[in-house]
Amino acid sequence: MIKIQVLFLLIILSTETCHSLIPIERNAQSSVLVDIRLFILGGRSYKPTLSLDQILYLDVSKPFNTANPPFEVLNVSIPFGSSFATAFLSPQKDVIYLFGGTTRDVNTNVFNNIKSVLYSFNLETNEWTIPTTNGIAPENRRLINGVINNENGKFYVFGGSNDYFAGANYGRALNDMNIFDTISLTWSKGTIENAPLPRISYTATLLSNGIIVYIGGTEIYLNKSRSFDINQLSLYDTKVDLWSSMRARGAILENRYSHSAVLTSDERIIIFGGSRNEKPVLNQLAVLNTKVVPYEWSIPTPAPPLPLTTHLHSATLVGNYMFINFGMVYPKNDSLIQKPFFYILDVRNFAWVEQYEPTIVASTYSPDNAKKINIILGIVVGFSVVSIAGYLGYKYSKKQKVLAPALAFFVVHKTVLPAREEVEYYLAYEFDKVTYMLAYIHWTADVREYSAGFISFQKFGAREFIDAFAIDHCVGFFQIKTTYYVIDKDVDYTDDE
Repeated sequence: MIKIQVLFLLIILSTETCHSLIPIERNAQSSVLVDIRLFILGGRSYKPTLSLDQILYLDVSKPFNTANPPFEVLNVSIPFGSSFATAFLSPQKDVIYLFGGTTRDVNTNVFNNIKSVLYSFNLETNEWTIPTTNGIAPENRRLINGVINNENGKFYVFGGSNDYFAGANYGRALNDMNIFDTISLTWSKGTIENAPLPRISYTATLLSNGIIVYIGGTEIYLNKSRSFDINQLSLYDTKVDLWSSMRARGAILENRYSHSAVLTSDERIIIFGGSRNEKPVLNQLAVLNTKVVPYEWSIPTPAPPLPLTTHLHSATLVGNYMFINFGMVYPKNDSLIQKPFFYILDVRNFAWVEQYEPTIVASTYSPDNAKKINIILGIVVGFSVVSIAGYLGYKYSKKQKVLAPALAFFVVHKTVLPAREEVEYYLAYEFDKVTYMLAYIHWTADVREYSAGFISFQKFGAREFIDAFAIDHCVGFFQIKTTYYVIDKDVDYTDDE
């Protein structure tokens, strides 16, 4: 008989350290989605003309209209003005890394005079630091797009350009692959064999099979530039450190640079915007199907009205929606027409959305509250209280026949294996009357051994949702974002009914 116990702890703090604002226009910013918050870091503004050190965030668990998105501004700034950089989130979701870009000293207005190519922002302490890394760190570069592989904890960034203010139009272009291991904090290089020519202003998208797809951009050779053929895809296999290329079939697209790309749950790459020869592209949307070989382009036809085609914007997939933020329109030297653009595309039917209705569950996490508490310490100290409260809560909710709020709930299954006094705990995600196993903790009593790990969970991405731990040879807990599900081998989870 499967015996079910739901034990959880919600830690909620509500300290206001941010304020709402109407953001100024900007372009060339970086963006990162952390749980329910979309962070916008830096950017370049013409009002005044400078690189911004501001950090904005938007709560995407609440509805809003794109005409007035409820941005907040953190009271913690980037240590310098930042634009044309790339940002990524650690697999543990507690650190935002900011790599490269054009930088500006906010005190002296001096450009590109920073101490490190990599900075980290701790979401628990709200502090910026320079990580102490191993290996040889790459030189600074801009006009780049990096990706983080949560499977191995490694960040990959290709190419870019440096020495922007040294007199050349594009600086010295690069075509090296730099890899940063977020676990060991070690820099290394990928192979240069069969690597593309130096390139900037491209998009990089990591597929579930470990292949990074590079689309478009500007190719630079002997200080001369040309738009890279968008149908000629550059592929980098992160599993075997191998470059290859593929000629995409399907619709004929204009070449472009400074566009954006997101990956949908069914492995489609959707690109938006960009420019070519200092003009907006005609087909602002295109879709690359990576489930066929060769990959295939198609051009969706969303219903009007269509938004202005921007470039140097950022794009993020939030549930079934592609958020397209800020950017520039032509003529770019006309500061009066530059606005804080905000578009939302429903990727299911390619409809432009003005009123956003969230499809994700709100979380208790807040970057401004995180420094107030050590979550792990609270779990250990309050374990006994949590166990009792959770057990009683489960009995009450079962009696009332009410499930946990929101679209789904999590349960812990305990199975006793009498042959070796083994106990297995499985964390399951129950949704639409279907149970999906996420992780396990296995306890062997006679030899006092335990193990913990993940179960493959492609539908929702287990590694993005949970961590599993076993501690003190008797207790374990699963973590899903900021909710902890605690189990104890000495607790009787038997259902009385």
